[in-house]
Amino acid sequence: MVPKPTAIPPYWTRFASFFLYPLSLEPLLACIAIGLLSGLSSLLFTLAGVVVQLLLLVATLRYGYKVLERTARGNLDDGLANIDRSSGGKYRPYKQFVVIAIGMTLVGYAAGFGSHHLAMILLVLFAMLLPANTMVLALTDDLGESLSPPRLWEVMHGIGVPYLGLCACLLLLSSSSGALLGLLLPVVPMSLLNVLGGFIGAYFIIVMFRLMGYTLYQYHAELGFAVDVGFESQVDAVGGDPVKQRLAESTALLKAGQYAEAIALDRAEVTARPDDFAANLRLHRLLLAVPGQASAMLAQASEWLPSLLRSARSRQAAEVIEAIWREQPDYRPALGAWYLPLAEALFAVRRYDSAAHLIKGFDRRFPGHADIAAIYLLGARLLIEHRRDEAQARRVLDALRRHFPASPAAAEADQLLALLDRLAGVAEA
Repeated sequence: MVPKPTAIPPYWTRFASFFLYPLSLEPLLACIAIGLLSGLSSLLFTLAGVVVQLLLLVATLRYGYKVLERTARGNLDDGLANIDRSSGGKYRPYKQFVVIAIGMTLVGYAAGFGSHHLAMILLVLFAMLLPANTMVLALTDDLGESLSPPRLWEVMHGIGVPYLGLCACLLLLSSSSGALLGLLLPVVPMSLLNVLGGFIGAYFIIVMFRLMGYTLYQYHAELGFAVDVGFESQVDAVGGDPVKQRLAESTALLKAGQYAEAIALDRAEVTARPDDFAANLRLHRLLLAVPGQASAMLAQASEWLPSLLRSARSRQAAEVIEAIWREQPDYRPALGAWYLPLAEALFAVRRYDSAAHLIKGFDRRFPGHADIAAIYLLGARLLIEHRRDEAQARRVLDALRRHFPASPAAAEADQLLALLDRLAGVAEA
């Protein structure tokens, strides 16, 4: 018997799969559509053609980010692609343009007011930071976090020396579409040039985003983010694994538009394995995607949430509770012990309004609970970092020190108040 691999194969051993991926059904249709629309844009007058080309670039990048995120979460066979219809992340291409504009502006200033050598150094540095920026943006959809030097360094350091290889591969891929189009130029009719150019451009963008997504998946443990599907659960062939057989059957039902049957099959899988993360995630996303399933989604999410919290999957639990709130805004978890990890997970991913919504009235709902002091401290941080309401934050911190003087949170409150005092002194000076 061949032993099951326990480590994710490094990205440099998987190049063939990256180049073949855009030829699978969904990405191939996307490339064809972009190519045809690119060809049609050549028939328009100049300004309209440029606008259409820009919109096609946005659409291509948006799909690329979707591929990157799905791959980074471990959906290597794209089994979840057919039910991943969320509108989240639709502004990522524009945020990417902002990042590029900032980088090019800094390089331009360096060239104009410094020296060309400094500009070249900044250009190389920007090119090296851009993949990390793209990966952070794909996972967080947060422009500020994707520009944060500590966050970018965390990604680069977590991947290590192979990050330099990734940058080199992306640089080669970014120039490959033009090189390939140049080789085909003598044999391609001019009338098809824009169609072919759009197809090839989309193809290589998808390859690049697939490569970045797989790199994140390879190093997800080092980078500290949770994946949907562990590598150990997808190394077997579908034919020999009953779980993967059911996954393949469910995917076939979705492609055929038989949503009710797919939901029934996935629900049976969850019933058989109630604590299985991948099965619950698939059912949850399917219920979110299919219209008319709000009540079923609420019931499944409410049952799944305790399992997520028990298994310390706080970030996924935060996503689930936000999905519940979209249908039932007054929902609250049953146990007080669940609030603090959930709120901290929401705070970590900058869902500040959701964190505030969760902890509001916690002390009245669970009087005497051991987490009240920590909840107060988190509430004060939300007031400072999100609402910019330092006066109210001081009142919360004073109440924390007064009512819970012996708690670890009281010591942190002292430090936070001292920091506010220093900042106030600097502002007055």
